[in-house]
Amino acid sequence: MEVKVRPAIPADVPRISELIASNARKGGLLPRSDANIRASLRNILVVEMALGESSNGDDASKSPVVVGCGSLVPMSTALVELRSLAVDETVRSAGIGRRIVEELVRLARERNFGTIFALTRATHFFEKCGFAITPKENFPEKVFRDCVACPMLSNCDEVAVTIQLSSEGMVIPAGLPRLGVREKLIPVEVVQNMIETEGARNVNIVREPVTKVVLAYSGGLDTACAVPWLRETYGSEVICFVANVGQGWDFEAIRKRALDSGASKCIVEDLRDEFANEYCFPLVQSGAIYENKYLLGASIVRPLMARHQVDIANWEMADAVAHAATGKGNDQVRFELSYMALNPRLRVIAPWREWNLRGRDDAIAYARAHNVPVSQTLGSIYSGDHSLWHRSFEGGSLEDPWREPDEELYRTTASPEEAPDQPEYVEISFVCGIPKRINGATLGGAALIETLNALGAKHGVGRSDLVENRLVGMKSHSVYEAPGGTILRAAHQGVEELTLDRETLHYKQIVALKYAELLYGGLWFTPLRDAIQAFITVTQRDVTGTARIKLYKGGAILVGRQAAYSLYREDLATFSHEDVYNQKDAEGFIRLYGLPVFVKALVDRSRAAAASDADESPS
Repeated sequence: MEVKVRPAIPADVPRISELIASNARKGGLLPRSDANIRASLRNILVVEMALGESSNGDDASKSPVVVGCGSLVPMSTALVELRSLAVDETVRSAGIGRRIVEELVRLARERNFGTIFALTRATHFFEKCGFAITPKENFPEKVFRDCVACPMLSNCDEVAVTIQLSSEGMVIPAGLPRLGVREKLIPVEVVQNMIETEGARNVNIVREPVTKVVLAYSGGLDTACAVPWLRETYGSEVICFVANVGQGWDFEAIRKRALDSGASKCIVEDLRDEFANEYCFPLVQSGAIYENKYLLGASIVRPLMARHQVDIANWEMADAVAHAATGKGNDQVRFELSYMALNPRLRVIAPWREWNLRGRDDAIAYARAHNVPVSQTLGSIYSGDHSLWHRSFEGGSLEDPWREPDEELYRTTASPEEAPDQPEYVEISFVCGIPKRINGATLGGAALIETLNALGAKHGVGRSDLVENRLVGMKSHSVYEAPGGTILRAAHQGVEELTLDRETLHYKQIVALKYAELLYGGLWFTPLRDAIQAFITVTQRDVTGTARIKLYKGGAILVGRQAAYSLYREDLATFSHEDVYNQKDAEGFIRLYGLPVFVKALVDRSRAAAASDADESPS
């Protein structure tokens, strides 16, 4: 009698449903719908064997039948539940259940889960399989995500059994599992308090169907989870869009990952020069910076990505666009305001605001369960962003603002301590406020920024550590690296110092604050941003010249500037002998400039004298 254990396929759904329902009527399992089974097929194993004999008695002609099933349901990155273990009555005691459990344990090892958990009445069977009974007071909290809504919870007589796997994939011998090492534990009395919350979370949501959705894709944890989730939740075709904005990724590997995870198509576009020329350089011209430190790297790349994403959606006749920004961050606003401005008819899907994943540990577990490879682990669970203009990290150890950021978070720049002991000088030339040459060599937009990134990174330039005020209202702690942008900002300011008159320069500084707020808040495609950009463009007409920057131990120091239309006159500014400026002229200027101060002082003195006379007069 041949027995075969294999992954479930769609054709197995009716038989799996029958097996589960048969056991559920006996109180052994909770019932599950066909739709639920289909959505979980990749986590279900079935046992197939030949039952009965053919009419001619030939064993080879017997038809294989699914006689057993079992599934893994991820609860977290460390914990997975063994569920829906069901065996056909006609083959009970034939070792079928043991085979399924063995294969599920093997599968859990492959997916790097640390603990397998099951609720059962068949404790003796599971003990023979290497499991140990776990007291209810040691139940992991996440076990109750699916079962707290059960009306039988208070009268449940099932027993928890667990088996713990080592990092080498070996089963730890019998004894109480060390769940406390990996999972937050919860007293059983707390379970009742979770029922309403979890019940509300798991209420079926009726979603309008989506035929085709274009997802802003990076291949990271969040977008990796979004592809299978969009397909399972909306039943939609998923087209991934990847923007090459200078991340330095292996884009072919990302394309393959997207297709392997279920995307019908993955479109990769090289936007580096467009990003540099149409987004980074206007930012340089504006002089905008958010809260004195942030050079707005993610803020200016999101509108660019959204614009191309919407173009693809229009071309592909998609009815929705999606992003994997979280519900706590700024990027959700930047993406969605851009979508609204460019095509308000497109439906917007934000998985982090809909799915039941409550954090990145859940997302890692979800990715593992769907066979999607991700690089994040619980030991290094930072959220990052990388482009031609900047690199950033948040989360993880950075959630403690008192703690000095780990050196490993600075992936681009050398530490100032390790930077060269000799300074290096670089000259940047501008035409109408746009950088064109480095040390006399003309470079395109992306190449120019990349060159400055390399120079600045070598000398530790461009690091910043900021607790910023997010648009959504909370503060967050992030570290940023922007070596090229830091050098360009210093150089551009140097040329502007020579070429802008006082009133324009001072007013432009005020405008820069508003411009930074608009960009940070996702308002790139707005009339006000266009109007401010027009003002900035006018101010840059004479900003043509060269600045010399000294790079040394983390600093980008302006040490020289010259300009074709410089307003600086040495003959006026000199303290040496000169005939151009008559210093006596300053006397009349000061009298006129100080006239309001002079008049106010006279009034104050008169008021004080009158009050003094009143105090001294006889009553």
